[in-house]
Amino acid sequence: MNIAIHRKGLLLLAVAGCLLLQSACGGNRPQASRPGGGLEDYRQQALYDRDSRNNEDGSLGVKQRWVDEQQARQGKEYSGRKQLDMTNRHSASTMAFAPQIAERVKGVSGVREAQVLLTEVNGYVAVVLDGHSPEAEASPDMLGYQVTSKGGVGIFGGTDKGPNRYSWTENGGLSTGKADEIRKLAMSMAPTNIQQVYVSANPNFVQRVRFYAKEEKERGTMTNYMNEFNTLVLHVFPDDANTRK
Repeated sequence: MNIAIHRKGLLLLAVAGCLLLQSACGGNRPQASRPGGGLEDYRQQALYDRDSRNNEDGSLGVKQRWVDEQQARQGKEYSGRKQLDMTNRHSASTMAFAPQIAERVKGVSGVREAQVLLTEVNGYVAVVLDGHSPEAEASPDMLGYQVTSKGGVGIFGGTDKGPNRYSWTENGGLSTGKADEIRKLAMSMAPTNIQQVYVSANPNFVQRVRFYAKEEKERGTMTNYMNEFNTLVLHVFPDDANTRK
């Protein structure tokens, strides 16, 4: 009788231990952040900007390092496209203009001009609203600092300039309601792999996207700006709360 009671007591202790372990290790895991979220802490952005991979000068070898890392982490397919870095939803390895979506966005009341870029899972819409002129409101740098396959530092390279030199907070007259209207329209036309759309009328963002379009038209590619673009959208869209920036 005593042996049976002893065994029963050990069994109960074992079950209780398993329940405690389950609660501690897997019972209250935090939910993953929703797709499209940028870096949670602005200090992380500073670390990202200081990373040598953001230097676009091919002669330093760091550009190739970034390319090699992108290829190494591609892994298996995710929703028909390559999976992104889940710690940074803005990080992408491909981007392409979507002129058909842009034409529809230009039909929205109050929108004078629109450009749409698609990455693996995100869409980025740059709009010019009536009464605004990015040519006059943006930094002249946005149409300079060319990057080619032979090198170039882009708008964030060099010791005399960086993301904090430019304003990414001006909304270009874009209200939350208008941003939502544009976002919903773009989402309705986007491919099924697009999980989030970001909208901005920030003059600097608009001008740099215009510059990418010009480079693609004249040179047949804009892939040299991929690394720069990843840095750019981190500052224009630091989180999901307000995509008017």
